[in-house]
This record gives sequence, C-alpha cells and structure tokens, in this order.
Amino acid sequence: MTVLFSNSRNAQRYRAAFFLSLPALIGLFLFHYWPIADTVRLSFTDYKVFTGEFTFTGLKNYDLALKDQLLLLSLKNTAVFFLIKVPLQMALGLMLAMLVAKPGRDSTLLRTLVLFPAVTSMVVASIVWGMMFHSDIGIVNSLLESFGLPQQGFLRDRHQALPVLAAITIWKDVGLSMIFYLAGLLAIPGEYYEAARIDGAGRWQLFRNITLPLLNRTHVFVLVTSTIAAFKIFVPVEVLTDGGPSNATRVIVHYIFHLAFRFNRFSYATALSVILAVLLIAISVLQLRITRDEDDD
Repeated sequence: MTVLFSNSRNAQRYRAAFFLSLPALIGLFLFHYWPIADTVRLSFTDYKVFTGEFTFTGLKNYDLALKDQLLLLSLKNTAVFFLIKVPLQMALGLMLAMLVAKPGRDSTLLRTLVLFPAVTSMVVASIVWGMMFHSDIGIVNSLLESFGLPQQGFLRDRHQALPVLAAITIWKDVGLSMIFYLAGLLAIPGEYYEAARIDGAGRWQLFRNITLPLLNRTHVFVLVTSTIAAFKIFVPVEVLTDGGPSNATRVIVHYIFHLAFRFNRFSYATALSVILAVLLIAISVLQLRITRDEDDD
C-alpha cells in the first residue's frame, strides 16, 4: 500500500491501475460477493420478506433439510438428469467436433447448424419442443402414429418426462461442447497422427491412443461445465412440466425457486442454495482431482 502513496513513477502507474479498476472491484463486491455473504447470513435466520423482519435460528434450516423428503427426491431427479445429459452431451460434442474439424463448406454449415440452438432463448426452445412433444397435437406422436407405433405421453408420463427434458437441453448445449472439443482437436499437432499412421495405426487406434488422451483437459472442462449446467436446470422444467407429473421432474433449483417465490420460505430456500453451492464445488473439485491424479500417472 505504501507504493500507492509515494511519488515515484511506478507509484503513479499503480495508482492509475488501482483507480481504473476500482469501479469494477466495487461492482464485483456489490453484485457478487455481498449477495453471496447475505445469502449465507439469511440461511441462519427466519426471514419474513414482506415485513423485513428476521430472527436468528442457527442451524434450524439445515436441520430441516436433512429431514426433507422432497429435497431428497429433487436431488435424486437432478442426479438422474445429470447421468442422462452429461455423458450423451460429451459424446455427441466430441463426435460433432471430429466431423467439423476439417475445413470446408460442409463443416462450416454443420458448425452453424449445431451452434444455432446455443444462441436460442431457452424459454422459446422449451415452448417449441413442448409443442412437438405434446401428447395430443405434437408432431412426434403424429410421426409415431404414421409408422403404426403407439402414441406416447412424453411430458405427461412420469417415466418419460425427465429424459425428454434432458434431450431438449442436450440439443441446446451440445454446440458449446462441440466448440470446446474442436478447440482441443485443433491444438493436437498433426505430426502425432502422421507418425502413428507410418507405424500402421488405424482410425480406432489413432482415436484411442492419441485423440482421447490429448483431449484430457478438454474432457475435464466440458465435464465440469456440463455438470454445473445439469445441476442448475430450471427453465425447461418451469415452462413444460412445473415439476410434474407427480414430482417426476422436480429438480433442486426448481424446488428452491418454489420454496422462495411460491411459499415465501426464503430462509429455507437460501439454506438449500448454500447446500447446492457447496455440493457443486465439491463435485467440481473431485472431478479436477481425479483428472489430475490420472495426469500424474
């Protein structure tokens, strides 16, 4: 700090840098760190949103979370959604990246088509897909009927609703995974493939022994970002199913939203938000540590 108050040229540069970055630092504190700290504080209280009154309750909200069966169900549904979405999205993203890795008019068109859903509003996409999967007037059931197959309930069926939501989000997000994998593929030196071909390696051997290992860091990045996105799924659930049928699509973020804005249980909702944040941090750290250990081996 003493450097900032001296008259040297370096001090003038430090002062200029400090004051130029000060507005951004203030904004970061007001809109990022302060809300986080306030959320943690509210999780230890009983907050009345309409009166502004709150009383300190200690760990009561966290104790309630341990006994909340609907919370356990929402976590289970979120985990199932994650297990459907993330592996398929990563696999499809890698496949598409390998298809468009070679320059050409066809690959440029394919990149555009795959990336288009990523810039589409999730609300709009959910409405369109909801109409397509509608059990009575949807085009998907019309196609099934034209092939002599029985119509399906899709979003009205408690066994099909969550996989349908996962398919919608995969369609929406796979373009981003493709871009990440494409960047990783283009960073692999072509000499590795040429040397392997000289030694008689086939396509599968090239993929298994060169492409997959050298994309390890890309795998981790896509895995972590896709995991966070899967645990934060909200819009398709709110627009299409509202957590139904029979709570079959009640995921954790949607449950927290309902607690806060439909039942006015803000303190309990903030406690669950803190639990979710800690869970996501733990999962991300675990994934990174596992990958780091594999790199060391």
